[in-house]
Amino acid sequence: MGTIVSRAELENMFDETLQEVTRRVGGIHLRQGDAPLEGELYTVYVKFDRGVQSSLCLCAEKSMFLRLTRFMMRREEVTHQDMEDFSKEYFNVVCGHIAAKLFEATQKAYRFSVPGFCSGRYQPEEHKEYFALSYAGDQNEGARLVHLVPVETPGGDWAGLRTDQTGELVLD
Repeated sequence: MGTIVSRAELENMFDETLQEVTRRVGGIHLRQGDAPLEGELYTVYVKFDRGVQSSLCLCAEKSMFLRLTRFMMRREEVTHQDMEDFSKEYFNVVCGHIAAKLFEATQKAYRFSVPGFCSGRYQPEEHKEYFALSYAGDQNEGARLVHLVPVETPGGDWAGLRTDQTGELVLD
């Protein structure tokens, strides 16, 4: 039998973690809001490999990833490769904290893939949005954290992830 984690609980868990880690690791204070994503966008993403079959993507304006990288490196001049490397490391920390919180809630271990990074918006094939949280940074950088789940199979089961009668996620 799986542990039911409501959508609201997941949203809260992901929100608190993203805001806390972004502040501590990147020096950026995020607040939830409907800031539009404008200009040059990048996405950092992971797929959970164990515990639940879903993915997380953080799409943000280049200015946020640059600011994050400069803060982490403690220097103004950074390359595109620096931005990619430090953004992936930052998201690795975010997802590690999320996996720890999921363990606390369910007593099951969760693992995720090595973060990927790409230009523009990214969404894995055969996945659909379960929920998204939009943010604005303290210098108005836009960001959007998206939790994606596999497209339902004909039998209604998703490996390691299903819904109960009320539509809430059940984590196996």
